[in-house]
Order: sequence, then structure tokens, then C-alpha cells
Amino acid sequence: MNTNNESNDVRDQPTRKRLGCLGCLGRGALGLVGFLVIGMVAGAIYQAAASSSDVKKYPPPGVIYRVGDLDMHLYCAGQGSPTVILEAGAGSPSSGWAWVQEKVAGFTRVCSYDRPGFGWSSPASGPLSSEQVAATLHELLAAAGIPGPYVLVGHSDGGVYVRSYRAQFPSDVVGMVLVDSSHESQNLRFPPAYLATLRQQEGMMKACQAVSPFGIVRLTRLWTQLLPQSILATDEGAAVLSTMYRNPYCRASANELEAVAEFLSQPQGPASLGDLPLIVISSGLSLDEMLAQTPKAAVALMGQETFAQIIQISHDLQADLVNLSTQGRQIIAEESTHNIQWDQPDLVANAIYEIVDRVRSD
Repeated sequence: MNTNNESNDVRDQPTRKRLGCLGCLGRGALGLVGFLVIGMVAGAIYQAAASSSDVKKYPPPGVIYRVGDLDMHLYCAGQGSPTVILEAGAGSPSSGWAWVQEKVAGFTRVCSYDRPGFGWSSPASGPLSSEQVAATLHELLAAAGIPGPYVLVGHSDGGVYVRSYRAQFPSDVVGMVLVDSSHESQNLRFPPAYLATLRQQEGMMKACQAVSPFGIVRLTRLWTQLLPQSILATDEGAAVLSTMYRNPYCRASANELEAVAEFLSQPQGPASLGDLPLIVISSGLSLDEMLAQTPKAAVALMGQETFAQIIQISHDLQADLVNLSTQGRQIIAEESTHNIQWDQPDLVANAIYEIVDRVRSD
């Protein structure tokens, strides 16, 4: 009997089993990698096709101009002087002004535009300070042949951008309307939990930037959950949403959040506007009304208690903004959330008309 061979066979069996298991694991890992690669390729194809379809369905309403190394979208309508310039809030494309722009075009020329990476404008290479945003807008208006004087209208963080524009080009600006504007010192006055939320948002946008090219953001309908249904049900809202699901959006938002964290943390606060004609429109909803009308995902992100504190502090900050000009006046938007230009576009358009009429009368 060949006992040695039998003994060797017995000893080799566990080894062969281990090698066999390792082979299975290897094949499984390769299969998983292959599945992921196929999924990523399929997702990228889906994202590219859907984005292309969105562009065809919602083409830029205005004109694309070359500004330095950027392609910038500017849409102007109406006739007359002064020209009204609409500046959107952080993360928002120009199409969010659609309802206001249509009304203002009835009494003067009005222009909206997309900052780099939003709407139909190409992305910048990195974060832009408020001064850089204002300088880019100035170059865009020059490239388009849209001379001053201007009445600047800024919503949310757009209010900081238009104040920065006025600081750099004061002779161009003859009036201003601030629509629930941000305040240059607000991050120093808001509760710490809010700042923690901002850091979470920055992380989310960086993750969004990584997965957006593979269609994951579009498939999860992330932005759809954060916009009110009253806006989503309109063609204008659908146009806004279509630009948010394109690849540059997450990158631009991540860059803007980084910049915003800095320029909303200035101890000196906003600079005086002297005697510039100014109207500050502020949200007037109660806390309960605001909670009812704000997307639940947005409230959950920071917590209801922090949300309430922010609303109270925001009321004080709005009063500060009114006092920036000796001609400042405040209008309370009783039926509006933070997005007054969506909730009460007539109110915003009427405030703009008041400033335009005052400028024309001087």
C-alpha cells in the first residue's frame, strides 16, 4: 500500500480548499468590480443623455458671452433706463427670477445672469470671493454692451454680491433692492449649530460633486425634494431644476459654499450705502408658517430649534440692512418664505418699480 501518497493527499486537501476559496473570493471581487464599472459607465451614459435632453428642452433664454476664460449666460428683456440687474442667491440659476423679470420688463430693461457653474454658465476653477463675482458681472455687462446706470436687486447671498458691486463701481449704481438678503456678519451671530450645518452641507456638496457625473444625484431626485411643490409644478421651476441636475452644479455649489463661509463672517459687517435709494424686502411668515412651507429636508438638516433661532436673528439683521442707507425702507412680505421672488413676485416687482421711478424723477 502507498501510504505516503495517501498521507500527502490528506495533507494537501485543506491547502487545495483554501486555494479554492481564495479563487472564489478573487472571482467574486473581480465580478463586483466589473459590476461597479458597468454601473458607473451606465450611470455616466444616463447622466449625459438626460443632461443633453434637458438642454434641448430648456435652452438658455439669453445669450452666452465670453468673459475671460468663462462662458457666461446673460438674459435681458424690456427697454428703458435705468437697467435692473437681478442677482440670484447661492446655488440658484438666473431662471429663478423668471416671474419677477417678466413683470419688470414691462417698465424698463432688466437682466438676469448665471454666475460661473450655475444655469448655462461654465464653471470657474475654484471658489470666487464676493469681489470676484462682482468684477465678473461688470465684465459680462461690458461684453454684452449693457451700460449703466443700474438698479441692483439681490436675493439672499446675492444681496452681498450686489453690495460688493456697488463698493467697486459706485458710479454705476443708482438704486438697490435687497430680497431677504444675507448679512456680512450673520455667521458670527447665528447659533453654533447652524455653522455645523454649513460644514455638513459643504461635505454633502463635495460628495455630490463626486457622484453627480454617474447620475446618482439625478436618480435619487435630491434637489427635487428641496424645492417646494408650488415651484416644481411650473415650467419655470422645471427649468430651474434641470440646471441643478447637470454636472457643473455640485462643483459650483461646493465652491460657493466655501466662499460664502468666509464673506458672511466679517466682523465689520456691510459697508454704508450712503443715501442710495434702497428697499429691503423681508420675509414676514411666522415660525409655524415658515416650518409648514419650508421643505422638511431643509429643516431636518439643522433642527427645528436652530431653525427658529435663525429666523429671529434674521429679523434683526434685516433691520441692520435697512439702516445702511439714509433712504432705506423695509417691506415685510407677509406671505413669503425666504424665496420671496417665488412666493410674491408682484411685491418684488413693485419695489423695483418704486426705485426705478424714484431714480427717473431725480
